[in-house]
Amino acid sequence: MDLLLATARFSRTVGRVPGVHYSTVAWRVLSELSSAPARISTLAHGQRVAQPTMTALVQRLEGEGWVARAPDPEDGRAMLVSATDSGRAALADYRHAAAAAVDPHLAGLTDFDRATLARAAELLQQLSEAVGDPSG
Repeated sequence: MDLLLATARFSRTVGRVPGVHYSTVAWRVLSELSSAPARISTLAHGQRVAQPTMTALVQRLEGEGWVARAPDPEDGRAMLVSATDSGRAALADYRHAAAAAVDPHLAGLTDFDRATLARAAELLQQLSEAVGDPSG
């Protein structure tokens, strides 16, 4: 339980990058779409928001040129949303800004503590994959 609380708090804290006007949900969606296209209903379900809420978010991301919609080849009535190159670049910039906010604090840790965090990151990645987290 402590692990879940600590990682959630850390994620929320680091997600508040100064000058960034998107929610962590938007970045998670963009991250997911960078891996594979998805339907809006699938995105909404994965983020536990209503479909109209996800539609509005996708429209906003589309307005930035970060995502694009295309017909689903398996169902012509449905649309798939995918990240654009511009969206992947924006996500990379966001991640770099978040990392830059953390770096000064990491510098104050001992080598042992930094190595421990590096190993913890590896283990968290393994746990995420085992549990089935598609948002990376």
